[in-house]
Amino acid sequence: MNISKRIRNSRLVRDTRGANMVEYIVLVGLVALICIAAFKLFGGSITQKITDQATTVGGINSAPGG
Repeated sequence: MNISKRIRNSRLVRDTRGANMVEYIVLVGLVALICIAAFKLFGGSITQKITDQATTVGGINSAPGG
């Protein structure tokens, strides 16, 4: 049996148990990179909106009767 046929038939080549985990890790990494790029692009406006919402919530919590 030649070496290329042995490699194709080996258990190591046919074992795909870890393939799904690698795909998920790559996908999570890609989503993280997209989030980082979006935050770099829209960071100032996002920070301002979060601050505005925090101020609004703080005003609701300190309102009389609340």
